[in-house]
Amino acid sequence: MDRTNDYPAPCAACGETVPAGAGVLVGLRPKGWAVYHPEHVREPGPPPRHDHPGWHRKALTSFDIAATGHRYSVDRILAAAVRGSDGTARDWLIDPGPDPLSVDPGKRHGITVERARAEGVPAVRALEELAELLAGRLAAGEPLVVWYAPYVLTMLEAELTRHGLRTLGERAPHGVAPVCDPLVLDRHADPYRSGGRSLEAVTAWYGVPHERPGDAASDAAATLALAQVLGACYPALARFSRPALHNEQLLWNAAAHGRHDPEPWPVAPFAPLPWQAHEIG
Repeated sequence: MDRTNDYPAPCAACGETVPAGAGVLVGLRPKGWAVYHPEHVREPGPPPRHDHPGWHRKALTSFDIAATGHRYSVDRILAAAVRGSDGTARDWLIDPGPDPLSVDPGKRHGITVERARAEGVPAVRALEELAELLAGRLAAGEPLVVWYAPYVLTMLEAELTRHGLRTLGERAPHGVAPVCDPLVLDRHADPYRSGGRSLEAVTAWYGVPHERPGDAASDAAATLALAQVLGACYPALARFSRPALHNEQLLWNAAAHGRHDPEPWPVAPFAPLPWQAHEIG
């Protein structure tokens, strides 16, 4: 049963005074209460979007991949997509080469190894083009928007290393920075929300279109839009400069995992190995 207010208070929606006993008390996270007129009580949802300045209204570039699995040492990138707030749209289907490999059953991108080999461009060419594009955006100070950045960016760095190419960190003047990870931002801004934190779940919560979850192009586009919405919903996030936002995420990511000291972010330690070094079961 909804609780009523014992004392007069302004309505959190319209600002008009709600007489004692005539309103609805709504619990706030992590603590506290808000009073509403009964007709103004809103269903649970994200904060309203505001029209304030911030990094979310400047140039952003989003990047995502489709890979055979999650193991940095041996798994391969089969597809990649870049989407920019300036309209940039680049896609790659990547031939991973002849090494023995298969796609983890949990991956939802729908790309088979056979298709990637038959229709994709050679991995060295695709990875070089991708890394050069991303390094150029980083050199301009443009944040890379990457959902679950430690996975996506570490996979890219491992693949570049495996193929004897310069890593993204070696190409960009300030390393792999600045990076904006909407997963880290959402966990920090709304840490007590129940429910899943997959890209599909979080885009649904914020009302961001996401047509084909698991598809690199669709994921990149949804991630870009989600970052812009998060900045619009949370003025406290939007006020950071782009370098400061990157640095704060180091701390927020550590806190989300119960750590006091920052852990490696946005690139995790990796040691890529050739497929021949692994037993094929």
